[in-house]
Amino acid sequence: MKRLRDALPAVIVVLVVLPVYVLRLDRVVGQVVDDAWYVLLGRALAEGRGYEMVNAPLSGILPGYPPGFPAVLSLIFRLSPQFPENVWLLKCVSIAAMLGIAILSYSYFNRQRVMPRPLAALAAAGVASTPAFVFLATSTVMSECVFTLAQLGVVIVAHRAVEEPPSARGLRFALSAGLLAAATMLVRSVGVGVVAAVFLCFVKERQWKRALVFGAVVAVVVGPWLLYSRAHAPTVEHQQIHRGSLVYSYGEQFWMRWAGSATSGRVTAADLPERIVTNLIDVGGRSVGGVFVPVLLRPSEESGEEVVSLAGRVSWTFVGIGGLPANMAVSFMLSAIVVWGFIRAVRERVTVAELLVPISLVITVLWPFWSFRFVLPLAPFLYFYLVKGLTLPGTVSVARVVVLTVIGLNLYDHAGYVTAMRSNPSAVHWLAQFDGLEKSMDWMNAHLEKDEVVAATNPALVYLWTGQKTITLDRLTEPWSAWRERGARYAACLVDHELPSPSRGPYRLLYKSESRGPAGQWVIDLD
Repeated sequence: MKRLRDALPAVIVVLVVLPVYVLRLDRVVGQVVDDAWYVLLGRALAEGRGYEMVNAPLSGILPGYPPGFPAVLSLIFRLSPQFPENVWLLKCVSIAAMLGIAILSYSYFNRQRVMPRPLAALAAAGVASTPAFVFLATSTVMSECVFTLAQLGVVIVAHRAVEEPPSARGLRFALSAGLLAAATMLVRSVGVGVVAAVFLCFVKERQWKRALVFGAVVAVVVGPWLLYSRAHAPTVEHQQIHRGSLVYSYGEQFWMRWAGSATSGRVTAADLPERIVTNLIDVGGRSVGGVFVPVLLRPSEESGEEVVSLAGRVSWTFVGIGGLPANMAVSFMLSAIVVWGFIRAVRERVTVAELLVPISLVITVLWPFWSFRFVLPLAPFLYFYLVKGLTLPGTVSVARVVVLTVIGLNLYDHAGYVTAMRSNPSAVHWLAQFDGLEKSMDWMNAHLEKDEVVAATNPALVYLWTGQKTITLDRLTEPWSAWRERGARYAACLVDHELPSPSRGPYRLLYKSESRGPAGQWVIDLD
């Protein structure tokens, strides 16, 4: 009976959260671009073609992404190989991960951080109803949900390992934490943060055997991939012909002005302070607000799109949101409460989470990319620090009211999105974009010569949809002769953009999407 009573809040959380995910599930896939790569790599693994960029005209290009998430998706392709008919099954991986996050968050808040059961259930519901997570699980096939589940699992198991008295049981917990941490790194490389946090926590507690076991397990599991990826890294020829983020190492991307975009230019050590300041502002003034009160940043019809645009303008393909002074002030205020909660937690005891959060934020502010996608997986810990920062001595009423308000705003946001999705899909920005993208790719599938290479802004999705070999169209300033030298016959811009100037060389317009203005999606023949 006691176990049933303890589990009841977690069950309620799942029953409240699951309908949101079911109602928001859509057919959109690959529109983030990164998720198209995950799907392509998962299908390649399922078909026995190896872990390589099978879309490329050159064989043997190893992608920069670690193979963990594509390996999970490959299991879905083995069960249901037809794409895009299997998109809903692919998304079920992330939906299941989010239900797991709801349960683990409740367990972590209640058992590891001694939060009262009702408040722990509320905080867990807040985490699982975060619009960005719902968007990632239902409107993309991205890895963040699975990564967040794995990272939270590592923290919980490592917490148990640290608290266990000297015994074989403690070593088993350390071994389990090592396996989970290795899996987390193989889903996203930024998982190195949780590896460092757990190892440092063992060292801080002078648990040398557990630190050794943990480190050895991570090295044994992740080491072969690191050695293999270094030995088979894309060559200069691969980079020059294919381009795109997947053909550059993390070391190379670090010194780019924008990670993965060689055309954005390079920086030096002298530019790093400016990058750090920019990212610190993004973390405190945008990302924290994007976790707790995203409905203040944009209308419900764009619910969750903070994942792809919570920043300033960063390239010719994206325009960001979240720059209004009032919204940034709210985000900074919430950040201050979170920081105070973190300080209170540190004063009581430094656990794995108190090491993970600062390590992850150091990585975030140093990396040349939107901060929000790195901050979002920390949401369970941010909720704990928010509650900690709001909990007055002897009472939790203020924290309960605030978390209930956040949940209410999230549900209001989802209700608005689902209503628009059902009544007027063209009003939902993400769905309307995909409708145009789908029409463009259907046209390409019907009209392009199949043995010709396409330079595309979304090369993985074009290959999945049409079977055409593809390379990355990452700049619109080079003469077309340069693209012909790379083997491309066609160029396909699958984001709204004006047609290129004829000064770059003659071309023949084959297709242009319907648009009120001069911009649109287009396909041109470079011959």
